[in-house]
Amino acid sequence: MAHQSWYRTYRPQRFDEVVGQEHIERTLRNAVADDSVSHAYLFTGPRGTGKTTTARILAKALDCEQGPTGEPDDTCEDCRLIAEGRHPDVYELDAASRTGVDAVREEIISRVNYAPTRRTWKVYIIDEVHMLSTSAFNALLKTLEEPPSHTVFILCTTHPHKVPETIHSRCQRFDFHRLSVEDIVARLRHIADAEGVQVVDGALTLIAKHALGGMRDAITTLEQLASFTSGNIALSDVEGLLGEVDDDLLFEVADLVARRDVAGAFRFVARLAEAGVDMTEFVKSLVQHFRDLFVVSVVEEADGAVDVTTEALTRLEGQAASLGADRIARVLDVLARLSAELRWTGDQRLSVEVALVRMARPESDLTIEALAERIATLEAAGPLPFSAPVPVVASSAAPIPATARKADPDVNKQEPTVAPELQKPAAEPAPPTAPVHQPAPVAATGASLDAVVVKRSWPAIQAEFKKLRPSRSHLFDGSEVEVEDDVLVVEFPASQDFSLQIARTPETVQLLKQSIVAVLRIDPPLELRLGRSGGSRPNVKPSVPSPDDTAPPLVDETESRPAHVPDQADSDITKLVMDELGAEMIVDHEPES
Repeated sequence: MAHQSWYRTYRPQRFDEVVGQEHIERTLRNAVADDSVSHAYLFTGPRGTGKTTTARILAKALDCEQGPTGEPDDTCEDCRLIAEGRHPDVYELDAASRTGVDAVREEIISRVNYAPTRRTWKVYIIDEVHMLSTSAFNALLKTLEEPPSHTVFILCTTHPHKVPETIHSRCQRFDFHRLSVEDIVARLRHIADAEGVQVVDGALTLIAKHALGGMRDAITTLEQLASFTSGNIALSDVEGLLGEVDDDLLFEVADLVARRDVAGAFRFVARLAEAGVDMTEFVKSLVQHFRDLFVVSVVEEADGAVDVTTEALTRLEGQAASLGADRIARVLDVLARLSAELRWTGDQRLSVEVALVRMARPESDLTIEALAERIATLEAAGPLPFSAPVPVVASSAAPIPATARKADPDVNKQEPTVAPELQKPAAEPAPPTAPVHQPAPVAATGASLDAVVVKRSWPAIQAEFKKLRPSRSHLFDGSEVEVEDDVLVVEFPASQDFSLQIARTPETVQLLKQSIVAVLRIDPPLELRLGRSGGSRPNVKPSVPSPDDTAPPLVDETESRPAHVPDQADSDITKLVMDELGAEMIVDHEPES
């Protein structure tokens, strides 16, 4: 006797044995029990999801010796003949091999009017019905519309869009869903135990994921692996045969990215290369893993949105919380570029290593998304130098900048100034002294804006706006910022009048103000205007001679600086922020040695 494939040996023979299609089982079982069976059904869905199997079980339910019944006994002769495909009242036609009108006329139309030979019902099962020609569909249409009594047509297809609408309208349609990983794993475990095959749960999970929701493909793969390994299937056998990557490896590399462990990432890729893992398949699996992480991070109840086991879902939730949705989205962008690069690169290992470094270290990735992540990391670590007002205290020990001495030769004669809150009450009012100009910090409420800081912060403000409303972030492409009388002016190119009108809507203005507050820690007056074709309007007004000849000359803000000298930590953070924004640090003054 020839060997029978496992998917045929373990094919479901009753409604309750069909996996993952409970909505269809209940409907058909109730229809048979209530004697309300339709004359035509259309079963659609991916391959290996149980369409033909369910059609045969429906035929059993109608022609069983105990029937019609919703629970065929599967022991009578009629049930056995239907299972073997030899029942005279159940016709199975493969439309993929007999597509012409002659086959339909010979096997269906010419026989449909004959009475059943053994039981009460005649059942026609047409598999891959979408392969029939147009003339064959037309020949079948009249019979399908008015079939003889106690005749049922069951049409099965994987491409329902190729079936004419005239056929659709005469059938009850049932959509068979892809099976979940858990359902496939449970069925594979049952078959492995029945066949005496030793296999770990992780291997069954990989087989189920590779099957893409098809039970027949999963059972065939299990049988192939059992023959290859002589009944003792290890995880490495599945990885080698299918090219799939174990979930533990995907969680491991995601943890390396979360911890920013670059050295660990290089060692991880070295292990993959030594094991002979296909880098293309690895990246494909990693994309799916981070897709699941992204879904879990943005959806509160992700049970139906990700196809994983319950244990894997718990691990995904913990890992998604440590990464965050914004960072996962940036990693997906890097993986998308890596997937395209692997098609033509000569060194796939190097490409994977570079991509993992970009994921782990945003400072190595020169994109707006990476820049925004780095700024967010700095803000989370603590307040930036311009994020809060700092009391300025000048003491006699503080060195006076050399530039100030050059600008004002009498500056050495001035007395040191003390912050008002630190001054002690004096018995007599102190004699008036010439004040030293000290611009207030940008972050202070109502303080003057620093044009240099605003210009350098404009890319970060645009990145923050893109987080709030990505669809309108393009409005500010090519725009520039100026500071005029403590008003932050956003100037659009002369050719972008339409963008300016949209940007002036109350909603967009409010989002822009939120972005400015998030970066500069201040809510200044805001003006949006159209620039002139000749160039941007200068933000420095021409000086006008004062009518009071005794008025002191205007103090140049570029030369006057507060007496406060930041400590080393402030200098390091300031330099880092300026480097992040891609601008060159401007050294205002150097303390004298």
